[in-house]
Amino acid sequence: MINILIADQSYIIGSGFYAFLDQFDQISQIKVVDNSSDCLEAIESLLPKIILINTSMLSQEVENKVDELLTKDTHVLYLFNSALPTEAPRNQISLLHSKAEIFDRIQEVLNKVKSVQSSDSETQELSPREKLILKCVALGLTNKEIGEKEFISTHTVISHRKNITRKLGIKTVSGLTVYAIINNIIHMNDIN
Repeated sequence: MINILIADQSYIIGSGFYAFLDQFDQISQIKVVDNSSDCLEAIESLLPKIILINTSMLSQEVENKVDELLTKDTHVLYLFNSALPTEAPRNQISLLHSKAEIFDRIQEVLNKVKSVQSSDSETQELSPREKLILKCVALGLTNKEIGEKEFISTHTVISHRKNITRKLGIKTVSGLTVYAIINNIIHMNDIN
């Protein structure tokens, strides 16, 4: 199933896309945010495979932070409040596009995500952020300490830990530590 994040300052547009996307069977969770700080937090906690973000929310600083948080298999669709040229990239959606055009572009991305998910093996690769969290866990830090060190909420740390456990199939801290050592995420001399 696919998680989607909608980031638009307009309540009407966010609600409209929510209702529109809710009709797709492949989508498991949809979250709507209306500001950049909530957008960044939602990317970390929801781990969306598709993000629809209005370009009016993207300052250079926010765009850089979004890029840091994205995994290699996250697709971003950029929403524009104005018309786009006919040769605009497929990951750009004008709010003036027809329902059919918006449907086609979203379905295209959903198909890409589905094909990646079906080709993934049981164990998925950890994202750079997950590897960083795993390193902290293996070094014996608590969720609170990890959150303070990485400037993220404890809830976000817990979400990352759940994803790490799901991807690796390892539930114990000792098992995660062994995995981190074997995969050179930490070294034996890092452990106190």
